[in-house]
Amino acid sequence: MKKYWIISLIILASCSSDDDSNGETTNQFYRGMDLSFQSELENYNVDYKDEDGNSVELLDFVRSKGTNLVRLKLWHTPQDGQNGLEDVKAYAQKIKAQNIDFLLNFHYSDYWADPGTQTPPAAWQNLNIDQLKVAIYNYTKDVVQQLKSQNTLPDIVQIGNETDSGFLWDFGRVWGSFNNNWGNYTDLVSEAIRAVRDVDTEGKTRIMLHHSSVENAIFFFNELVPYNIDFDIIGLSYYPQFQIKDLDLVASKLNELANNFSKDILMVEVAYPFTLLWNDNQTNYIGSLDQTLVEFSPTPQGQKAYFEWLIQTIKNIPNDHGIGFCYWAPDWVAFDGNEATSTNGTSWENQCLFDFELKALPALETYSTN
Repeated sequence: MKKYWIISLIILASCSSDDDSNGETTNQFYRGMDLSFQSELENYNVDYKDEDGNSVELLDFVRSKGTNLVRLKLWHTPQDGQNGLEDVKAYAQKIKAQNIDFLLNFHYSDYWADPGTQTPPAAWQNLNIDQLKVAIYNYTKDVVQQLKSQNTLPDIVQIGNETDSGFLWDFGRVWGSFNNNWGNYTDLVSEAIRAVRDVDTEGKTRIMLHHSSVENAIFFFNELVPYNIDFDIIGLSYYPQFQIKDLDLVASKLNELANNFSKDILMVEVAYPFTLLWNDNQTNYIGSLDQTLVEFSPTPQGQKAYFEWLIQTIKNIPNDHGIGFCYWAPDWVAFDGNEATSTNGTSWENQCLFDFELKALPALETYSTN
C-alpha cells in the first residue's frame, strides 16, 4: 500500500510542476503597463480616479482592472535622480505585493537610451572592450541579486532599450560604419544574460531583447542568429505615428517574426491617443490626425478599439508566440504642480489611460476581457 501511495505522490508532484511551468510560459497573456514615472509622480499625490470619478490608488486600481505585468526602466547613475536602483527596488516591492509580474528594463545608460542615443554610463566611458564586458556582467549581476534578495526577482529582464543600433556605443554599436560590429554587441549582451542566469539559478526569469520597429526587426534578429544568444522573448515597440500604418502589414510582420525565430513576442511599448487636444503647455508627441490610424479615431472609444485590435492581432500570432503587450506611460498625466517635476510637464497626457480629469478611460476595459 505504501508503494502505491508514494507513486501517487510522484504523479501529483509531476502534474503540479507541469501546470506551474505552463502557467508561466504558455498560458500567461500579459496586459502590462510601463509605470516608470510612478516613483516620481507618487511624490505629488496625483489624484487618479476610476471611471465614476472616485479617487483610487493607481497600482491597486490597475491590478483590479486586469494588469498583470509592470515594466520599470533602470538607469545606471541617473542624471536627474530618477529611475535609479533604489527607486526600482522600492516600486518592485509594491508590484510583487500586488501579485503582478515584474519586467526590468536595463537601459545601460545614465539617461534615455533608444536607437538614436545609446550613451554608456559615465562610470564606464573610459573602459576598453574587455573591461566593459566585466562591468556589464558585474553590474547586471549585482542589480538582479539585490532584487532577488528582497524577493522581487524580475519575471522578465530586458537587455537594453530599443537596441536597433546596438548599445554602449561605440563598442556595442551595430549601425552605419559599425555594421560589422555584431560580434562585440552580442558579446556584451551575452555577458549581461550570463549574469542574470547566474543569479536566477532556478530559471524563473525570461530574457528579452528589444527592437523599436515591427517592420525592421526581422533584419536585426537575423543578424543575431549566428551568435546563438540565450534569450527568450522578442520585445517590440509599435507607435503608429513613427511606423507603418498598414495594419495587415503589421500583422504579417509579427507572424513572420514568430515563424522565422520561434520566439515569444511581447509588444513591450504601445500607446494610442484618446484626443488630439492638450492639457498643459508642453508640446505633445501626437497632435494631428495624420499621426493616427484611419481605422481608429483619436477618441476614448477609438483608443479602446485600437487596443481591441492590438490584442486580437497579438493573439493571432502563430503557435501562441504572442504573449501580450505593455502600455507605455499610461499614468504620465498633466496635473497641477507638474511643472515642478524633472519631467517639466508631460508631452503624453493625450495618450494616457486617464483623461484630462484623471478619470479612467474605456481602453482600460480591454485589460479584463478574454
